[in-house]
Amino acid sequence: MKQKSNEWKKRRFLWLLVFLLIIPPEISAQNITVNGNVADDSGEPVIGASIVQKDKAGNGTVTDLNGHFTLTVPVNAKLKISYIGMKDQEITATSGKPLNIVLKDDSRTLDEVVVIGYGSQRRADLTGSVASIGASTLKDIPVTSAAAAITGRLAGVNVITTQGSPDATINIRVRGGGSITQENDPLYIVDGFQVSNISDIPPGDIESIDVLKDASSTAIYGSKGANGVILVTTKTGKAGKLKVSFDTSAGFSKMYNQYPVMSPYEYVYMQKELDPTDNASFFDRYGRWEDVNIYRSVKGENWQEKLFGRTGVKQNYTLSVMGGDDKMTYNLSYIRDDENYIMIGSDYIRDNINAKFNRKINRALSLEFQSKLTRTVINGASVSSGSKLRDAIRYPVVETLESLTEGDLGDDYNVGNITNLNDPYYNIANEYKKQQQFTNSYNVGLNWKVVKGLSLRSEGTYNYIFNRTDNIFLNKTGEASGKGGMPVSKRMYQDGFRYTFRGVASYTTSIGAHKTDVTAGFELNSTEKNKMDVSSDYYPVDFTVENVLAMWHEGSPQPTYTEIDEPSRTQSFFGRANYNYKSRYYLTATARYDGTNIFAPGNKWGFFPATSLAWRISEEAFMESCKEWIDNLKLRLSYGLAGNARVGSYW
Repeated sequence: MKQKSNEWKKRRFLWLLVFLLIIPPEISAQNITVNGNVADDSGEPVIGASIVQKDKAGNGTVTDLNGHFTLTVPVNAKLKISYIGMKDQEITATSGKPLNIVLKDDSRTLDEVVVIGYGSQRRADLTGSVASIGASTLKDIPVTSAAAAITGRLAGVNVITTQGSPDATINIRVRGGGSITQENDPLYIVDGFQVSNISDIPPGDIESIDVLKDASSTAIYGSKGANGVILVTTKTGKAGKLKVSFDTSAGFSKMYNQYPVMSPYEYVYMQKELDPTDNASFFDRYGRWEDVNIYRSVKGENWQEKLFGRTGVKQNYTLSVMGGDDKMTYNLSYIRDDENYIMIGSDYIRDNINAKFNRKINRALSLEFQSKLTRTVINGASVSSGSKLRDAIRYPVVETLESLTEGDLGDDYNVGNITNLNDPYYNIANEYKKQQQFTNSYNVGLNWKVVKGLSLRSEGTYNYIFNRTDNIFLNKTGEASGKGGMPVSKRMYQDGFRYTFRGVASYTTSIGAHKTDVTAGFELNSTEKNKMDVSSDYYPVDFTVENVLAMWHEGSPQPTYTEIDEPSRTQSFFGRANYNYKSRYYLTATARYDGTNIFAPGNKWGFFPATSLAWRISEEAFMESCKEWIDNLKLRLSYGLAGNARVGSYW
């Protein structure tokens, strides 16, 4: 009997072992729904705070207008709560009662170093108005352009995209426009050097963006600073182990909230109201008025959906290699952005290669080198060309009876006798536009620490840009409409270069509670651009886009137009002095003297001074009792002059 009992125990143990091997201990992870509120020290809700599962960045949410959030996570998962300017928190997810989270201000932001003109400064020591955004924020923004990345994230900086096509201009305005007839774009400085725009800079390659907003901050850039200055600093390698990283992301875009338009019945009814007389024209187009209710069952054409109903897909791939030692650091990166837009036939591809090296020659000398190559290909017609965007709203949603009987255009609408608008889908489908852009830039800088506190820097850059745009119009669209409907081709070449040379001396000294730093330098800039337009008309009417590109010579060549812009050259002298007493009282004085060839004799030179004062009231003894709720209270007073020299030659 005892032997049978042992046998049964052995069998039971074997069955239990098989069960454990076949079925894992946790058949599925148990999830819980966590909800709570996020507030600051004063009890005010924190709107837009990020709540993310620590080990799964894709699972997260943000707080609403009341500081409330709801998130589904596994039991005992770690949650990370963060908000710009506040200290991060980590908590363990628990079910049951709501979580009440209080985020405290991060006073470390006062010690952050921000980039200003030809130098940098602690945020706490600023006397001018500067707004900043860092890499930790930029890396999570799913856009392909640095210009789009700062949208809605910097106070006083407005970013507006003029239209929805891939080549849409992005207008950036710092504290509004300053000129009625001339450019209002800010000055763009990337790693110390002027560029035309920042649309070709991937957000993933940026370390920080600082915006100089008031005249006392921008006067250091003189004749270029009236519209504000945007300073972009790209990532630099750091000493340590070799670090190889690969990041990828994907996103989708879809049109929503379409503009409401008339139904077929409403549109036909309106035609009768516009011409209530009993004439044959209405009958020819829409039939008997007594039968107008038939149009209630007619399905109209949704032009907005037909043009912009595609699901856009955006992809980003970033491969970077960085590292170095105490002698040299490096950062190499390749970034590819690939995006299909919601408009039919439109897409965007950009390849970006960056190389950045910093080499210490000895204790006093160091050399910097940076190179950037960018190739961009943009396909798709501009929606503003030919009023395609407008026509998607205003074009008739129902075809006329004439188009059914005449049959001249097959299935296409024939409403030319009642409107001067064009079929927007037909126009886009029969217009070919391809833009190819290539830019490369090379920056070299040499630093020399002469003695303690005194340093000299000389730097130069060369930037080259080449653009080619092909435009082909088929089947009575665009410019072909005036050529008997026969295809028309246009090609534009544009190239140009900019070079800059600069020398800067900086001196910093500290005596007790007195701190002073002085910067002085000179700068030379030169820019040249060339442009050529070639076109041909009257291709065979059955030619496709591929035919035109392969047999450009089959059209009738038109005159070739060339433009050689007047070279723009600038010579500048600038200086700045900062004085700081006990990190409480600040004085900054700035001056720049600019000369440029684009103005008429007697008006080529301009002087741009500025001064600013600041008092950190929060550092005074009588503010000690307020330290718990005031981290930094500063009173600023500033005055400055800045200019705008981006005008035509000899103004």
